[in-house]
Amino acid sequence: MNNVDLVKEVIRVFCENKTDLKALDAHFSPDFEHWANGKKGGLKDYARRLAAYGEAYENFKIPMWDEVFAADDKVVTSYVLQGRKKDGAEDRMAVMAVWHVKDGKIAALHEVDASV
Repeated sequence: MNNVDLVKEVIRVFCENKTDLKALDAHFSPDFEHWANGKKGGLKDYARRLAAYGEAYENFKIPMWDEVFAADDKVVTSYVLQGRKKDGAEDRMAVMAVWHVKDGKIAALHEVDASV
């Protein structure tokens, strides 16, 4: 699987709110580093963040990718993420992310998101 396909697969699984540890184990390196809106964490922090989304939302969708491109070990993505909360409300977030892939696993993710 090439790096763009890997990133799109991970995002697809998480959009379906499948945040089980199997997906993290399969696609993320154990020393994964995550930066979100200036805050740094590791794999356990990322898993907790995904679990919190899972508690509040039924699912997510990306109606259209604004940009996806790869260079060497990085995949850059830009998109609007639409989420349906469990109470029926809808949220939209603009997301810009740089995914670092090493040895077929996601080693780091730098992302910025904001409500739109």
